[in-house]
Amino acid sequence: MDTFFLSLAVIVCGGVLPLLIHRHFTVMKAVCCVMVSAGCMVGLVEALSVLLHPGGAATYSLPWLHIFTLSFQIDSISAYFLIPIFTVSPLAVLYSFHYMEKPEQSLRTAINYFFNAILIASMALVACADNIPTFALAWEFMSLSSYFLIVYDYQDKEIRKAASLSFIFAQGGAMLLFAAFAVIYSHTGTFDFSGIASIPESAKLTVFILAFIGFGSKAGIFPLHIWLPHAHPAAPSHISAVMSGVMIKMGIYGIIRIYALLGTPSMLFGQIVLIVGMVTGVLGVVYAMGQHDLKKLLAYHSVENIGIIVIGLGVGMIGVATETDAMAFFGFAGAFMHVFNHSIFKTVLFMGAGAV
Repeated sequence: MDTFFLSLAVIVCGGVLPLLIHRHFTVMKAVCCVMVSAGCMVGLVEALSVLLHPGGAATYSLPWLHIFTLSFQIDSISAYFLIPIFTVSPLAVLYSFHYMEKPEQSLRTAINYFFNAILIASMALVACADNIPTFALAWEFMSLSSYFLIVYDYQDKEIRKAASLSFIFAQGGAMLLFAAFAVIYSHTGTFDFSGIASIPESAKLTVFILAFIGFGSKAGIFPLHIWLPHAHPAAPSHISAVMSGVMIKMGIYGIIRIYALLGTPSMLFGQIVLIVGMVTGVLGVVYAMGQHDLKKLLAYHSVENIGIIVIGLGVGMIGVATETDAMAFFGFAGAFMHVFNHSIFKTVLFMGAGAV
Protein backbone atom coordinates (compact mmCIF):
# COMPACT_ATOMS: atom_id res chain seq x y z
CA MET A 1 0.00 0.00 0.00
CA ASP A 2 3.00 2.30 -0.25
CA THR A 3 1.66 3.81 -3.45
CA PHE A 4 -1.68 4.51 -1.81
CA PHE A 5 -0.13 6.32 1.15
CA LEU A 6 2.15 8.24 -1.20
CA SER A 7 -0.93 9.48 -3.04
CA LEU A 8 -2.53 10.65 0.22
CA ALA A 9 0.69 12.37 1.30
CA VAL A 10 0.82 14.30 -1.98
CA ILE A 11 -2.86 15.26 -1.65
CA VAL A 12 -2.42 16.51 1.93
CA CYS A 13 0.71 18.44 0.95
CA GLY A 14 -1.40 20.00 -1.79
CA GLY A 15 -3.66 21.30 0.97
CA VAL A 16 -0.93 22.40 3.39
CA LEU A 17 1.27 24.33 0.95
CA PRO A 18 -1.46 26.88 0.05
CA LEU A 19 -1.53 27.93 3.72
CA LEU A 20 2.17 28.78 3.47
CA ILE A 21 1.99 30.67 0.16
CA HIS A 22 -1.49 32.18 0.34
CA ARG A 23 -0.15 35.67 -0.39
CA HIS A 24 0.64 34.50 -3.93
CA PHE A 25 -2.94 33.84 -4.97
CA THR A 26 -2.54 32.36 -8.46
CA VAL A 27 0.56 30.35 -7.55
CA MET A 28 -1.23 29.01 -4.48
CA LYS A 29 -4.17 27.78 -6.55
CA ALA A 30 -1.89 26.26 -9.18
CA VAL A 31 0.18 24.39 -6.59
CA CYS A 32 -2.93 22.92 -4.97
CA CYS A 33 -4.51 21.92 -8.27
CA VAL A 34 -1.34 20.22 -9.53
CA MET A 35 -0.50 18.38 -6.30
CA VAL A 36 -4.02 17.20 -5.50
CA SER A 37 -4.57 16.07 -9.09
CA ALA A 38 -1.23 14.25 -9.14
CA GLY A 39 -1.96 12.53 -5.83
CA CYS A 40 -5.40 11.46 -7.03
CA MET A 41 -3.96 10.03 -10.24
CA VAL A 42 -1.46 7.95 -8.26
CA GLY A 43 -4.24 6.72 -5.97
CA LEU A 44 -6.45 5.92 -8.96
CA VAL A 45 -3.73 3.73 -10.47
CA GLU A 46 -3.41 1.83 -7.18
CA ALA A 47 -7.20 1.34 -6.94
CA LEU A 48 -7.44 0.10 -10.53
CA SER A 49 -4.53 -2.27 -9.93
CA VAL A 50 -6.32 -3.92 -7.00
CA LEU A 51 -9.67 -4.00 -8.80
CA LEU A 52 -8.22 -5.60 -11.93
CA HIS A 53 -6.32 -8.25 -9.96
CA PRO A 54 -8.93 -9.97 -7.72
CA GLY A 55 -7.53 -11.63 -4.64
CA GLY A 56 -4.63 -9.23 -4.41
CA ALA A 57 -5.92 -7.10 -1.54
CA ALA A 58 -3.29 -4.77 -0.09
CA THR A 59 -3.05 -4.51 3.72
CA TYR A 60 -1.12 -2.38 6.20
CA SER A 61 -1.12 -2.09 10.01
CA LEU A 62 0.42 0.59 12.23
CA PRO A 63 0.46 0.16 16.04
CA TRP A 64 -0.27 3.52 17.68
CA LEU A 65 1.28 4.18 21.11
CA HIS A 66 0.42 0.60 22.15
CA ILE A 67 -3.19 1.77 22.55
CA PHE A 68 -4.73 0.62 19.27
CA THR A 69 -3.69 -0.30 15.76
CA LEU A 70 -4.43 1.65 12.61
CA SER A 71 -5.27 -1.02 10.06
CA PHE A 72 -5.92 -0.58 6.34
CA GLN A 73 -6.92 -2.86 3.50
CA ILE A 74 -7.73 -2.20 -0.13
CA ASP A 75 -9.98 -5.01 -1.35
CA SER A 76 -12.32 -4.99 -4.34
CA ILE A 77 -15.07 -3.03 -2.56
CA SER A 78 -12.61 -0.43 -1.28
CA ALA A 79 -10.95 -0.13 -4.69
CA TYR A 80 -14.29 0.40 -6.41
CA PHE A 81 -15.21 3.31 -4.13
CA LEU A 82 -11.72 4.79 -4.41
CA ILE A 83 -12.22 5.18 -8.16
CA PRO A 84 -14.93 7.91 -7.95
CA ILE A 85 -13.06 9.57 -5.06
CA PHE A 86 -9.87 9.85 -7.10
CA THR A 87 -11.75 10.71 -10.30
CA VAL A 88 -14.16 13.39 -9.09
CA SER A 89 -11.85 15.14 -6.61
CA PRO A 90 -9.21 16.34 -9.11
CA LEU A 91 -11.95 17.55 -11.46
CA ALA A 92 -13.46 19.61 -8.65
CA VAL A 93 -10.09 21.06 -7.63
CA LEU A 94 -9.26 22.01 -11.23
CA TYR A 95 -12.70 23.61 -11.55
CA SER A 96 -11.98 25.69 -8.43
CA PHE A 97 -8.99 27.38 -10.10
CA HIS A 98 -11.27 29.82 -11.91
CA TYR A 99 -14.23 29.50 -9.53
CA MET A 100 -12.23 30.81 -6.53
CA GLU A 101 -11.28 34.17 -8.02
CA LYS A 102 -11.12 36.69 -5.16
CA PRO A 103 -7.48 37.53 -4.30
CA GLU A 104 -8.67 39.55 -1.30
CA GLN A 105 -9.88 36.25 0.20
CA SER A 106 -6.61 34.41 -0.39
CA LEU A 107 -6.25 33.08 3.16
CA ARG A 108 -9.85 31.87 3.21
CA THR A 109 -9.27 30.20 -0.15
CA ALA A 110 -6.13 28.52 1.19
CA ILE A 111 -8.08 27.20 4.18
CA ASN A 112 -10.72 25.88 1.79
CA TYR A 113 -8.05 24.05 -0.19
CA PHE A 114 -6.62 22.61 3.04
CA PHE A 115 -9.91 21.15 4.21
CA ASN A 116 -10.70 19.98 0.68
CA ALA A 117 -7.47 17.95 0.71
CA ILE A 118 -8.32 16.57 4.17
CA LEU A 119 -11.78 15.59 2.92
CA ILE A 120 -10.34 13.72 -0.06
CA ALA A 121 -7.76 11.89 2.07
CA SER A 122 -10.25 11.02 4.81
CA MET A 123 -12.79 9.63 2.32
CA ALA A 124 -10.06 7.40 0.89
CA LEU A 125 -9.12 6.26 4.40
CA VAL A 126 -12.77 5.49 5.23
CA ALA A 127 -12.90 3.21 2.21
CA CYS A 128 -9.70 1.41 3.29
CA ALA A 129 -10.15 1.24 7.07
CA ASP A 130 -9.89 -2.34 8.34
CA ASN A 131 -10.77 -1.94 12.01
CA ILE A 132 -13.07 0.15 14.18
CA PRO A 133 -10.62 2.82 15.49
CA THR A 134 -9.26 3.49 11.99
CA PHE A 135 -12.73 3.76 10.53
CA ALA A 136 -13.99 6.02 13.32
CA LEU A 137 -11.03 8.42 13.02
CA ALA A 138 -11.31 8.65 9.24
CA TRP A 139 -15.09 9.10 9.45
CA GLU A 140 -14.76 11.99 11.90
CA PHE A 141 -12.07 13.71 9.83
CA MET A 142 -14.41 13.46 6.85
CA SER A 143 -17.35 14.95 8.77
CA LEU A 144 -15.34 17.77 10.36
CA SER A 145 -13.62 18.80 7.13
CA SER A 146 -16.95 18.92 5.29
CA TYR A 147 -18.32 21.28 7.96
CA PHE A 148 -15.49 23.76 7.44
CA LEU A 149 -15.91 23.52 3.68
CA ILE A 150 -19.63 24.31 3.86
CA VAL A 151 -19.09 27.32 6.13
CA TYR A 152 -16.70 29.01 3.63
CA ASP A 153 -18.87 32.17 3.44
CA TYR A 154 -19.22 32.30 7.22
CA GLN A 155 -20.53 35.89 7.27
CA ASP A 156 -23.84 34.62 5.88
CA LYS A 157 -26.15 33.53 8.70
CA GLU A 158 -28.01 31.03 6.49
CA ILE A 159 -24.76 29.36 5.51
CA ARG A 160 -23.75 29.02 9.16
CA LYS A 161 -27.13 27.44 9.87
CA ALA A 162 -26.72 25.02 6.95
CA ALA A 163 -23.24 24.02 8.13
CA SER A 164 -24.50 23.51 11.69
CA LEU A 165 -27.38 21.35 10.46
CA SER A 166 -24.94 19.24 8.47
CA PHE A 167 -22.71 18.89 11.52
CA ILE A 168 -25.62 17.84 13.75
CA PHE A 169 -26.73 15.11 11.35
CA ALA A 170 -23.13 13.97 10.85
CA GLN A 171 -22.50 13.64 14.58
CA GLY A 172 -25.91 12.10 15.23
CA GLY A 173 -25.14 9.46 12.63
CA ALA A 174 -21.68 8.95 14.12
CA MET A 175 -23.18 8.32 17.56
CA LEU A 176 -25.32 5.54 16.11
CA LEU A 177 -22.27 4.05 14.39
CA PHE A 178 -20.35 4.15 17.66
CA ALA A 179 -23.29 2.42 19.34
CA ALA A 180 -23.13 -0.32 16.69
CA PHE A 181 -19.38 -0.62 17.23
CA ALA A 182 -19.95 -0.85 21.00
CA VAL A 183 -22.37 -3.75 20.50
CA ILE A 184 -19.80 -5.47 18.28
CA TYR A 185 -17.00 -4.97 20.82
CA SER A 186 -19.16 -6.21 23.69
CA HIS A 187 -19.56 -9.54 21.89
CA THR A 188 -16.14 -9.94 20.28
CA GLY A 189 -13.74 -8.12 22.62
CA THR A 190 -11.80 -6.91 19.59
CA PHE A 191 -11.80 -3.87 17.33
CA ASP A 192 -10.99 -5.92 14.23
CA PHE A 193 -13.58 -6.12 11.46
CA SER A 194 -12.78 -9.81 11.06
CA GLY A 195 -14.61 -10.62 14.30
CA ILE A 196 -17.94 -9.06 13.33
CA ALA A 197 -19.28 -12.21 11.62
CA SER A 198 -18.93 -14.14 14.89
CA ILE A 199 -21.38 -12.06 16.95
CA PRO A 200 -24.66 -13.80 17.90
CA GLU A 201 -27.49 -13.73 15.38
CA SER A 202 -29.66 -11.85 17.88
CA ALA A 203 -27.15 -8.98 17.92
CA LYS A 204 -26.66 -8.80 14.16
CA LEU A 205 -30.04 -7.15 13.53
CA THR A 206 -29.31 -4.51 16.19
CA VAL A 207 -25.90 -3.78 14.68
CA PHE A 208 -27.28 -3.61 11.15
CA ILE A 209 -30.14 -1.25 12.05
CA LEU A 210 -27.86 1.09 14.04
CA ALA A 211 -25.28 1.10 11.26
CA PHE A 212 -27.90 1.50 8.52
CA ILE A 213 -29.35 4.58 10.20
CA GLY A 214 -25.89 5.99 10.96
CA PHE A 215 -24.60 5.48 7.43
CA GLY A 216 -27.96 6.50 6.01
CA SER A 217 -27.62 9.89 7.69
CA LYS A 218 -24.46 10.50 5.66
CA ALA A 219 -25.97 9.09 2.47
CA GLY A 220 -29.16 11.13 2.80
CA ILE A 221 -31.83 8.44 3.05
CA PHE A 222 -35.33 9.55 4.11
CA PRO A 223 -36.00 11.01 6.67
CA LEU A 224 -32.32 11.78 7.36
CA HIS A 225 -31.91 13.73 4.11
CA ILE A 226 -32.87 17.09 5.65
CA TRP A 227 -29.31 18.46 5.74
CA LEU A 228 -28.61 17.87 2.03
CA PRO A 229 -30.83 20.59 0.48
CA HIS A 230 -29.42 23.09 2.98
CA ALA A 231 -25.73 22.16 2.96
CA HIS A 232 -25.17 21.57 -0.74
CA PRO A 233 -26.46 24.98 -1.91
CA ALA A 234 -24.52 26.68 0.92
CA ALA A 235 -21.14 25.23 -0.04
CA PRO A 236 -19.03 26.54 -2.94
CA SER A 237 -19.95 24.68 -6.14
CA HIS A 238 -16.75 22.64 -6.36
CA ILE A 239 -17.36 21.45 -2.79
CA SER A 240 -21.02 20.69 -3.53
CA ALA A 241 -19.76 18.57 -6.43
CA VAL A 242 -17.47 16.53 -4.17
CA MET A 243 -20.04 16.20 -1.40
CA SER A 244 -22.85 15.07 -3.67
CA GLY A 245 -20.63 13.17 -6.08
CA VAL A 246 -18.61 11.13 -3.61
CA MET A 247 -18.96 12.06 0.07
CA ILE A 248 -22.55 10.86 0.43
CA LYS A 249 -21.46 7.62 -1.27
CA MET A 250 -19.38 6.90 1.82
CA GLY A 251 -22.70 6.24 3.53
CA ILE A 252 -23.51 3.70 0.81
CA TYR A 253 -20.05 2.19 1.22
CA GLY A 254 -20.66 1.80 4.94
CA ILE A 255 -23.97 0.00 4.39
CA ILE A 256 -22.35 -2.40 1.93
CA ARG A 257 -19.35 -2.99 4.18
CA ILE A 258 -21.31 -3.73 7.37
CA TYR A 259 -23.63 -6.05 5.42
CA ALA A 260 -20.64 -7.95 4.04
CA LEU A 261 -18.95 -8.14 7.45
CA LEU A 262 -22.04 -9.48 9.24
CA GLY A 263 -21.82 -12.54 7.04
CA THR A 264 -25.18 -14.25 7.50
CA PRO A 265 -27.64 -13.14 4.78
CA SER A 266 -31.00 -12.04 6.16
CA MET A 267 -34.24 -11.46 4.30
CA LEU A 268 -35.17 -8.82 6.88
CA PHE A 269 -32.05 -6.77 6.08
CA GLY A 270 -33.02 -6.67 2.42
CA GLN A 271 -36.65 -5.83 3.14
CA ILE A 272 -35.70 -2.90 5.39
CA VAL A 273 -33.22 -1.54 2.86
CA LEU A 274 -35.60 -1.97 -0.08
CA ILE A 275 -38.51 -0.18 1.61
CA VAL A 276 -36.33 2.72 2.77
CA GLY A 277 -34.83 2.99 -0.71
CA MET A 278 -38.24 3.13 -2.38
CA VAL A 279 -39.52 5.83 -0.02
CA THR A 280 -36.30 7.85 -0.41
CA GLY A 281 -36.36 7.62 -4.20
CA VAL A 282 -40.00 8.63 -4.59
CA LEU A 283 -39.90 11.51 -2.09
CA GLY A 284 -36.63 12.77 -3.57
CA VAL A 285 -38.40 13.23 -6.91
CA VAL A 286 -41.45 14.83 -5.29
CA TYR A 287 -39.37 17.37 -3.36
CA ALA A 288 -37.20 18.12 -6.40
CA MET A 289 -40.24 18.96 -8.52
CA GLY A 290 -41.16 21.83 -6.21
CA GLN A 291 -37.73 23.49 -6.24
CA HIS A 292 -36.74 26.63 -8.15
CA ASP A 293 -33.28 27.00 -6.61
CA LEU A 294 -30.99 25.02 -8.95
CA LYS A 295 -28.60 23.70 -6.30
CA LYS A 296 -31.46 22.71 -3.98
CA LEU A 297 -33.07 20.87 -6.89
CA LEU A 298 -29.80 19.02 -7.49
CA ALA A 299 -29.56 18.17 -3.79
CA TYR A 300 -33.02 16.60 -3.81
CA HIS A 301 -32.07 14.86 -7.03
CA SER A 302 -29.16 13.33 -5.11
CA VAL A 303 -31.63 12.10 -2.49
CA GLU A 304 -33.61 10.42 -5.27
CA ASN A 305 -30.51 8.77 -6.70
CA ILE A 306 -29.40 7.56 -3.29
CA GLY A 307 -32.85 5.98 -3.08
CA ILE A 308 -32.24 4.21 -6.40
CA ILE A 309 -28.88 2.89 -5.18
CA VAL A 310 -30.42 1.70 -1.91
CA ILE A 311 -33.21 -0.06 -3.84
CA GLY A 312 -30.54 -1.96 -5.75
CA LEU A 313 -28.84 -2.95 -2.50
CA GLY A 314 -32.14 -4.13 -1.04
CA VAL A 315 -32.91 -6.24 -4.10
CA GLY A 316 -29.41 -7.72 -3.98
CA MET A 317 -29.70 -8.55 -0.28
CA ILE A 318 -33.04 -10.28 -0.83
CA GLY A 319 -31.52 -12.19 -3.74
CA VAL A 320 -28.68 -13.42 -1.51
CA ALA A 321 -31.09 -14.38 1.30
CA THR A 322 -33.34 -16.34 -1.08
CA GLU A 323 -30.37 -17.80 -2.99
CA THR A 324 -31.67 -16.24 -6.21
CA ASP A 325 -28.41 -15.61 -8.02
CA ALA A 326 -29.83 -13.49 -10.83
CA MET A 327 -31.69 -11.24 -8.39
CA ALA A 328 -28.60 -10.79 -6.24
CA PHE A 329 -26.38 -10.09 -9.25
CA PHE A 330 -28.60 -7.54 -10.93
CA GLY A 331 -29.48 -5.82 -7.65
CA PHE A 332 -25.89 -5.30 -6.53
CA ALA A 333 -24.66 -4.64 -10.08
CA GLY A 334 -27.26 -1.91 -10.54
CA ALA A 335 -26.37 -0.32 -7.21
CA PHE A 336 -22.63 -0.36 -7.86
CA MET A 337 -23.06 0.93 -11.39
CA HIS A 338 -25.21 3.83 -10.22
CA VAL A 339 -22.71 4.75 -7.50
CA PHE A 340 -20.15 5.54 -10.19
CA ASN A 341 -22.72 6.88 -12.67
CA HIS A 342 -24.17 9.36 -10.18
CA SER A 343 -20.75 10.44 -8.92
CA ILE A 344 -19.81 11.61 -12.41
CA PHE A 345 -22.98 13.25 -13.67
CA LYS A 346 -23.86 14.94 -10.38
CA THR A 347 -20.36 16.41 -10.17
CA VAL A 348 -20.78 17.85 -13.65
CA LEU A 349 -24.25 19.21 -12.81
CA PHE A 350 -23.04 21.05 -9.70
CA MET A 351 -20.13 22.49 -11.65
CA GLY A 352 -22.59 23.66 -14.28
CA ALA A 353 -24.75 25.23 -11.58
CA GLY A 354 -21.72 27.12 -10.29
CA ALA A 355 -21.00 28.48 -13.76
CA VAL A 356 -24.50 29.93 -14.20
